[in-house]
Amino acid sequence: MDQTVFSKPSLFLMGKQDAVVGYMDALALQDKYPRGTFAALDKAGHNLQIEQPPLFNALVREWLERLED
Repeated sequence: MDQTVFSKPSLFLMGKQDAVVGYMDALALQDKYPRGTFAALDKAGHNLQIEQPPLFNALVREWLERLED
């Protein structure tokens, strides 16, 4: 399926050890999200907000702050 380009700010946080959906498919979408921020976190699976909470929170907080600029 061909997806159109989404030009609004977007945040994609993926766990490198995600056995449910993986992370490579999300990275393949980068050209469809020109304002997207993509981060693949090591030592995190499908629940990276639980597995890496300080890093997850810092990335989300920083992304939200950039939206205000």
